[in-house]
Amino acid sequence: MEITVYGPLRTAADGKVLTVATGSSTDGTDKNAANSNTISEGSESIDASSVSASSPETVSELITMIAETYPQTKSHLFDCEGTLRPSVRILVNGNKASPETQLDQSADIQLFPAMRGGSDHTVTRYD
Repeated sequence: MEITVYGPLRTAADGKVLTVATGSSTDGTDKNAANSNTISEGSESIDASSVSASSPETVSELITMIAETYPQTKSHLFDCEGTLRPSVRILVNGNKASPETQLDQSADIQLFPAMRGGSDHTVTRYD
């Protein structure tokens, strides 16, 4: 499953495309238990098994896995109470998704945190 991150998440997650790899085989056994749940960027792979024993089943589990693997992403994804920020936009296979959306191993995810920036200038309205 590939996750494309945008905006400040790119810097916080050290890359644009993250991959969640599962080691499940067709018979339901784990091909490589020690490396069954990783998030990788490029050639670097990080074990995320302490976050979840298996592949994330929902968008919420995936976002939690990303935040645990890349702690710098937490402030972009969650508010101070640990709730997913309402400004975070999630697409699964090109469709808008909620935290409860179910995932499959072939899902293509795009994650958009709130974009910041703009001008310091005050806009004056003339009625």
